[in-house]
Amino acid sequence: MINNEEEQLEEQQQQQQCIRVASAAFPPHTLWFPPNTTVTKTLGGVVPHILTYLAQSIGRCVVYVTNSEDTYGKRLDNGSWTGGIGMVNRGEADMTAVMSMDQYRYHAGDISEYFLIDEHSAAYKRPGVQSDITGFIRPFTPLVWLLVLVSLLLVLVNLAVLSHTQHYLDNLNLPSIPSTRSRGGEGTTTAVQGVKQQQQQQLQESNPTHQPQHINRDAVFWTICTLLAQSVPLKPRGGGAVRWLTGLWLLLCFILATVYRSNLKAMLILPKVSLPFNNLEELVVAGLPVWTAIDSVLHRSMYFAEPSSLLGGLNRTIYNAGEPQNTSWGAAGLIQGAHVIAVPKLALLQVMDVDYSRTGKCSIFRMESFMKTNIISLLFKKGSPFKHKFDSMIRGMREFGVLGHNYQRAMMNVSRCLKTIKSNALRPLSLGDFYGVFSIYIGGLYMAFNCFLVEFLSAVIVKGRRRSPHHHNKHNDDQTNPQQQQQRQDEKM
Repeated sequence: MINNEEEQLEEQQQQQQCIRVASAAFPPHTLWFPPNTTVTKTLGGVVPHILTYLAQSIGRCVVYVTNSEDTYGKRLDNGSWTGGIGMVNRGEADMTAVMSMDQYRYHAGDISEYFLIDEHSAAYKRPGVQSDITGFIRPFTPLVWLLVLVSLLLVLVNLAVLSHTQHYLDNLNLPSIPSTRSRGGEGTTTAVQGVKQQQQQQLQESNPTHQPQHINRDAVFWTICTLLAQSVPLKPRGGGAVRWLTGLWLLLCFILATVYRSNLKAMLILPKVSLPFNNLEELVVAGLPVWTAIDSVLHRSMYFAEPSSLLGGLNRTIYNAGEPQNTSWGAAGLIQGAHVIAVPKLALLQVMDVDYSRTGKCSIFRMESFMKTNIISLLFKKGSPFKHKFDSMIRGMREFGVLGHNYQRAMMNVSRCLKTIKSNALRPLSLGDFYGVFSIYIGGLYMAFNCFLVEFLSAVIVKGRRRSPHHHNKHNDDQTNPQQQQQRQDEKM
């Protein structure tokens, strides 16, 4: 009995000599191991080792106490605090572990010399170079494609109009026929009409594609084939206006085809990775769901920000389903690509370090920082005797690089994932890269097959009509009529 009482007294004396530290999960500063379990946990991270060294320097030990919320708490309307800060104010703890400071926490106790000045940032699942079914239209922007379509229509319409105009002028410029009167006026008129018809027939035979019913078809065929860099057995006929138009169109098509092929090859050989956002403004515009810890410094800043500001716009995208105060839960959703996570930069670096250590890949990208005045400090109870003792040692460790070295050593692999995402990451082409081109090719074959069927059926129908007796008699009548007309003309002559 006496031995048990002595042991209890020694434990009480040791506890009185130890500094009670209210702690909560705040990676990478403080972490619970194992995470997300209800069994007995051990506090790890960078800060526990530093606090142990500081306490031993003044002849004390450290005892970590926690609260059911596992947070440093928030300020209530009556001025009291919950979480770890509430434990310090109620005398249940002597100090807190490091946490982000704001104007409310600054007045809740005595703030120590700052450990470091952190920043806030956001991260999302890293995009990769993947197959794109619409890759064949990527070399030009939608505006350029629209301008190409408008130019095609303008050239097509102008070429058809100019060709019709040239055909009309050719008919007007036929050579005049001298009138040779003989026995009667009717014979002379008939002869002149026959000669004009013969001249028109000779003009059409010299250029059979320049017939009126073929002008629109040839204009469409030549304009589109030139744009697609396909050979076409047609030569637009006309004056100087047609030559200028076709020359400019040929030059434009040559430039477009050259630039298209060059850009397409560049995209296939050196694909470009497009980030969904890289700053706060782009993150707000993207409209992706954003996870952040409830009652954190960032969450309060967004909540009280003006709705028209960037932080106010970010507040409208907050996504706090699941466990809104569990950073491990938020990090798991980040790795899966379920949401964006917005937390202090060091917390993101710790998530990226753990992810790379497990998978050997960098699956997370981080945008540039914002809110670059996030002070990380300890909070003591007002009038605490430990503050001045700790401040001098914290200042020395910070200025001599000891604190920075401890954080770097805790996240040794994160430097591999902080490199700029390269746009020239090599990737072998997959079948998905050709789906778009294959679909157009198959669609063209389908249309060509339908045209073939229509032409074949039309030829069969026309051939059947020619074999019919009615068509045969009509054809004979058409052949005898010119002979009878010639005989009548000879008789009149």
